[in-house]
Amino acid sequence: MDLIAVPLSLAWVVAGWAAALPVLIWAWRTAPWPGLAASVRFHVVVAGILCVVVLWTLQATVGEGFTFHLLGVAAFTLAAGPQLALIGTLCAVLLQITLSGAAWANGGIAFMTMGAIPVVVVWSLVVFEHRRMPGNFFLYVFVCGFFGAGASLAAGGLVAALALAYGAGVKAALVFGEYVPYLLYLAMGEATLTGMAITLMVVYRPKWVATFDDERYLKGR
Repeated sequence: MDLIAVPLSLAWVVAGWAAALPVLIWAWRTAPWPGLAASVRFHVVVAGILCVVVLWTLQATVGEGFTFHLLGVAAFTLAAGPQLALIGTLCAVLLQITLSGAAWANGGIAFMTMGAIPVVVVWSLVVFEHRRMPGNFFLYVFVCGFFGAGASLAAGGLVAALALAYGAGVKAALVFGEYVPYLLYLAMGEATLTGMAITLMVVYRPKWVATFDDERYLKGR
């Protein structure tokens, strides 16, 4: 759910930036900067930002400010890692606001709902899969790619729904009764798209996926 053009209350605007700034500081301080510019991951990050921006422009609007689109953030996280995915999605949010002429004040809450929350959900599943499950290619694709993508979109969308209902003055019954069910369809689309994209990348270009390890997933070590 896209909130960049929604008139939000000051409390939600401030809360969005208050939550976003510590996340961005952590991402900046812990990102793998040394050697990044000369590595494959740099090109992955740039391509990821462009792909996310394009994906976010393919959107639809229903009713009072309910604008929705696929995210692509799960695939971005799996390919680039959490820190670079967070920084990359911030760049995507800022580009989208610039191109659409939307409200800059909404950048914090937009980053949290379309970037930070999805990244945290996906990365949590990556850590869980790595620690609790055997190294299996199909488990990686299903748990991290397919399920992680769907869960990340749903989580970010639910927080955006709360902001729409309690920060933009849209009736809660309308938001949760008519708008939120769309998230189920979007989550399935996000899961399918990410699962396919990650499968193709790990098969043909495994070096593009930072969270994929040949030794673990293909050789069982």
